Amino acid sequence: IFADDVGTGDIPGYWENEDVVDNMPNINELMVKKGTLFTDTHSTPLCAPSRYVILSGNYAHRGRLPGGTWKMGQPKQFVDGQQSIAQTLRDEGGYHTAIMGKWHIGGTMPSSHPDGQSDPYATDILTNERNDWDLPLVQGPQTLGFDSSFISDKGIQGTPYSFFRDGYLNHTLDDVRYWDVGTYDMPLGNSTILKEGEGDVDWDSTAYNM
Repeated sequence: IFADDVGTGDIPGYWENEDVVDNMPNINELMVKKGTLFTDTHSTPLCAPSRYVILSGNYAHRGRLPGGTWKMGQPKQFVDGQQSIAQTLRDEGGYHTAIMGKWHIGGTMPSSHPDGQSDPYATDILTNERNDWDLPLVQGPQTLGFDSSFISDKGIQGTPYSFFRDGYLNHTLDDVRYWDVGTYDMPLGNSTILKEGEGDVDWDSTAYNM
């Protein structure tokens, strides 16, 4: 388990601490009776660089950007000559590989326009004429060893508020909505939009809490 935004005090048994928010008997069993405990380790405690670390086996600063690649429209964090653990498991171990959830390690937008993709910082990524969503993401999961994928680029943190299945946008452009910052009553709960921009008309941030 590779967890983001979890403190050691949240894990039962780490500091002989039983007073935690969630009861985790199996984790406690591993920590106290069967596991190896490391108390002097160092990490990059942010989501984008930590994703690169676990997928590549490298320190974060060995990627394209030391602080990680955060936006769709930027080249992937992996540099030439590096491969992901998914590529190794698939090509050398014969595994079927898949990834679901937030991607957040780069990849450019597909484009057939002579000027290339739109500005990565634009809020109209989905409807911008310079992007061609009949094509898959460039340098997305499919190019890093994943046979199948169901991802969003930034999760609930920013646009586009859409999912991509196996590299392709998972809804039509007719179903694009421009979301303003705010909270919306959606089928799964109160969906929160932190930054304005385009996304699926059915986008519901609370799906990430399921």
